[in-house]
Formats: sequence, structure tokens, C-alpha cells
Amino acid sequence: MTHSAPSQELFETCYRGRQSAIHHAAYMRVGKVFPALELLRKGCFPTEGRRVFDYGFGAGTFFRYLPKTYCIFGVEQDPVTVSEVTTMLEPRGFPVVDLRPISIPQWRDHPLLQQQYDLILCSHVLEHVPDPVELLRRLGDCLAPGGTFLGLLPVNELRANAHHFHRVDRVLVRKWVESAGLELGIYSEDDPWAYWIQPLYAEDSNNRFLVQGLSLLMGCTAVLAGPRNWTSLGRIFASISRSKPTQACFTASAP
Repeated sequence: MTHSAPSQELFETCYRGRQSAIHHAAYMRVGKVFPALELLRKGCFPTEGRRVFDYGFGAGTFFRYLPKTYCIFGVEQDPVTVSEVTTMLEPRGFPVVDLRPISIPQWRDHPLLQQQYDLILCSHVLEHVPDPVELLRRLGDCLAPGGTFLGLLPVNELRANAHHFHRVDRVLVRKWVESAGLELGIYSEDDPWAYWIQPLYAEDSNNRFLVQGLSLLMGCTAVLAGPRNWTSLGRIFASISRSKPTQACFTASAP
């Protein structure tokens, strides 16, 4: 299994060294966190003493919203980002923070994939790999008894993203999950806010400053509103603007 190399190069220029609160408020980050938080709330995921593993944690924004009782584990390709996110999390009081770089050619044998977790997050990763079923099956093996897998994926893309191997919909998600030997739990599609500007995010360079400005404006507004209010306001926005959801969010578990 390989990840698309161009997207990793783009990642390194977007997230390295950017660990301030204002950078974490950018919509390119919180927009991928709030749907996950809402799905966890709806699923009544326990808030005490959980082991959480994030496969491809990016800038680490999801970790900032977790209860301080959680034990944090995660992998990311870029060693510099791993170090920076670890440094960001150290003063936040988590009992365990174990983040490590991962080499994709040897991903199956990574030490953190030999353990079990109560919650495994895989946010905007599956669309970047040629065989999502293989990754889902391996991560499913890492679920503790009663554990939950939480996945996020882009949907309703107006313009194809050159870094994505797949265009995702509900039927494809169910097929992946069942082929991996898992059971699909909650499935929802959310976040209409970025629908009409999605083509800007699919481009690599021409509109970088415009994208960053929109991302910061939308993200700061979302943070002020909070996940629940932002989700509710999104339904109103969608009805007015005819925007479609841009993210699929689903849970899965072992049979």
C-alpha cells in the first residue's frame, strides 16, 4: 500500500511549524474535526480513560479537543510534524502521548499497529490509498473489545482532486467496511459550508492566499460557534445556498 506522494509534499508545506491556536482554528483543520466530534457525541462515546489512536493525525487538531484523561497515540509520515505535535501536546496534561513517524512501505509492522485501542480515527486518509480495504482491515485488528473506528472522507466533490484515488459515496463506504470484515454503524454526511469553494481546495497553488484567508475566516467562526451550533447552522445554510455535504463521517466496529 502506498499513499499519494504529492499530497504528502503539500502536507509538509501546510502544517509544519504551525501549531498556534490561530493556525488550529483554520477551517482546513477544524472543518475535519467538528464532524468527528459530533458523531462521537451522538454515539455517546465514553469520556474517561480511553485509548485513542489517530492514523494520519495531520496537524494534531483533533487531539486538542479530547478529554485530558485520554491516552493519545498516533502516526504520521513526516517526522518533523510528529515532533512538533508532540511538543504541542506535552503541556496539555494527557497521561500518555505516543506519536511516531510511519514509513509507508513498512506500515503493517509499525509498533503502534501491534496494540489495541478504544477509538481509532482515520480522517481523510482512505481516499489517498489505492486499497482502503487493506488499511481498514488492519486497523480493525487494532480495535479493543467494544472499540470504535471513526472515519472521515470527502464527498460530493465538484472538482476532482489529483491527490485522491477514489470518489466516495455511501455505497462505496459500506462496501469498503464490509469487505474489511467490519460492521458499519452510524453514517452521516455533513459540512455543507465548503461545498461551493471546494474547487479552490482541489488546486495546489494558484489561489493559495485566497484559500488560506477563507479557511481562517470560516474556521474562527466555527470555533466561536462550537461543533453543535456549527452543525445546526450548516443545515440552515445548506437549505438557503443549495450546498451539499462535503464530508462523510462513519463509525465501524468488529462483528
